[in-house]
Amino acid sequence: MKIGPEFYYKWNHRRHLIGGLILLSLLFFGNYLPVNVTLSLMMLVAWMALISFVGFKRTFVATVISFFIPLIVHLVRVFYGKAVEGWAVEVELSLEMAVISTMVYGAIVWVLKLLKAKRAGFDQVIGACNLYVWIATIYACFYTLISKIHPDAFHLQARLTTGLNDADMRQNFNELFYFSFVTQTTLGYGDIVPVMHSARALAISQAIIGQFYVAVVLTYILNLWIQDIGKQVNKSNDA
Repeated sequence: MKIGPEFYYKWNHRRHLIGGLILLSLLFFGNYLPVNVTLSLMMLVAWMALISFVGFKRTFVATVISFFIPLIVHLVRVFYGKAVEGWAVEVELSLEMAVISTMVYGAIVWVLKLLKAKRAGFDQVIGACNLYVWIATIYACFYTLISKIHPDAFHLQARLTTGLNDADMRQNFNELFYFSFVTQTTLGYGDIVPVMHSARALAISQAIIGQFYVAVVLTYILNLWIQDIGKQVNKSNDA
C-alpha cells in the first residue's frame, strides 16, 4: 500500500484532534487517574506531534536521555546511601522530566514551524490551539518539580499546607495542572497561590508567554486561515 500526501494530510489533521482531546480530557478526568498514567498520556501526545516534525530518532533520544538522568542520579544516591525517596517517586520524576524536555523541544520546533507557514488550514488552527495547551502542560510539570523540591512553594488547600505526605504529593500534579491553566488564562482564582520566588517567577513568565502566544502566534495562524478561506471564496465566485 502506497502512502501518499493525502495520507499525511489526514494524519496531521487527526493527530492534532486526537492530541487535543487527550490533553483536554485530562483536565476533566485527571484526578481519577494515577499520575504516571496521566504523564504517559501526555508523553503519547508529545510523541504524536514531535515525530512528525523531527522524526523518530531525535524524539527518542530527547525522551530517553531526560528520562534516565533522574534514575541514574537516584542510583548514585542509593549507592552512597543518601537516597530518601523510593523508586516509585523517582519513576514519576523521570516521567515528568521526559514530558518537560520532549514538550519544550516540540514547542520550540512547533512555534518556528507555525511562524514560517505561508498558508494555514483547519488542521493548522487545531495544532496552534493544541500548542497553547502544551504550554500549560509544560508549566504544570515545572510547578510540580518545584513543589517536590520545596513543598511550601505553593499555598494549596489547607490539608497541603500542614505538610505533604506521599499521597498528597501524588495529587500535587493534578492540582498544579489546574493552577497552570488558571495562570495562563489569567483567571487568577486565588485558591492556589505561589509563595516562593521561583514559583512566582514561573507564574509571571507563564502569564506573559500565554498572552504573547495568543496575540502573536495564534493570531498569525488565524489570519492565514481567514486569508485562505477568502481566496477559496473568491475562486468559487469567479468560477
